[in-house]
Amino acid sequence: MPKKLKKIPADLVAYVIIEGEAIKDTNDKQMIVSYAYGKIEMIDWYLELLRVGSKKYIVPQSKEHLDDVKSQLLAAIKKIMDTPVPKSNRAIVDIKYPEGYEG
Repeated sequence: MPKKLKKIPADLVAYVIIEGEAIKDTNDKQMIVSYAYGKIEMIDWYLELLRVGSKKYIVPQSKEHLDDVKSQLLAAIKKIMDTPVPKSNRAIVDIKYPEGYEG
């Protein structure tokens, strides 16, 4: 009996865009882009299963829908990567050296 795979969430692209707009530092940027690329890999796998006509898995969405979501994700990633990370005014390590320290 074939296994039915999970649907790609309808709000996936919106989630990536919203998180991309809320980026505060390079870690945030890397995390959301990595998440989006992970979803693209899953979409590619679903598309490959549809292409070969897999008997082991049931893909719950059409090729056209998966292609559309993939292209939207790639556009969102490009926008995120083109957006500069906001400059932070706080120091990473704020060390108060004693008077006369020549370190």
